[in-house]
Amino acid sequence: DQLEGLLERVEIEVMSNPGDLEAIRKAITSGYFPHCARLQRNGSYTTIKHPQTVHIHPSSGLAQVLPKWVVYH
Repeated sequence: DQLEGLLERVEIEVMSNPGDLEAIRKAITSGYFPHCARLQRNGSYTTIKHPQTVHIHPSSGLAQVLPKWVVYH
């Protein structure tokens, strides 16, 4: 309801396209921008908003995959 109200206020058409995974990724990433980190060459991650080195916990399912970007909470 809150998001819908914001979209109406700035006159953005409310529509859904569950097959557009790129748009979904962009929406999540922009909403959690302060909680995004980018993979570095040494295998660590650097946060975006306030550059800080972070690591994926070894027990995480992502520890073996090492995606280029992560959104964390």
